[in-house]
Amino acid sequence: MFIKKYKDYDYISEFEKLSGYSVMAAELLDSVLRDYDRSVMPEKIRMMHEIEHAADIEKDEMYEALTSEFLPPIEKDDIIRLSHEIDTVTDSIEDVLICVDIFAVEAIDPEICIFTELIVDCCIHMNEALAELKNYKNSIVLFEQINEVNLHKSKGKALYVNSLRNICEITEDPALTLAYTEIYKSLEECCEKCKTVTNTLERIVIKNL
Repeated sequence: MFIKKYKDYDYISEFEKLSGYSVMAAELLDSVLRDYDRSVMPEKIRMMHEIEHAADIEKDEMYEALTSEFLPPIEKDDIIRLSHEIDTVTDSIEDVLICVDIFAVEAIDPEICIFTELIVDCCIHMNEALAELKNYKNSIVLFEQINEVNLHKSKGKALYVNSLRNICEITEDPALTLAYTEIYKSLEECCEKCKTVTNTLERIVIKNL
């Protein structure tokens, strides 16, 4: 079997590039739900899947490079784990759009757009933290961005709880309550996945100091 050789493959920059797809996915999700039109959802889901698929290709190329790598900048297990967790962020954002489509909601609750904006910001901070990995020995910004992701995750948890409480108080339709419960759960999962990435990033940095 022929294996492509990757000379001087920059794994650190690839983490930033992979998380860039998460930012793109979050921005698309925010724009779609902010200007919600159920009739165009198939096209928007196709666009989202293209972003997710491009991220998968990027991750697969990283793994292929890793198979022939003798001495990567950090441990191979850490590279595999971190890249997988970044990819999971993009997947979780795609899942939100799929969830909205499955339940075929007619309108988007205003608090959902507050949540999608929070997810965009969370992904941007995650991306900036990963971009600083190359300067991990001297970077103050890296830990500042990790802290921002932690803060956004906490905000997401609070928004999830408050939004569900509000839906249960004002909605008498069980089907609609179920739909919004699942949508808000999938939104909160996005913030959770971002925090998983920065938790792993923090562990890698501390281990290599």
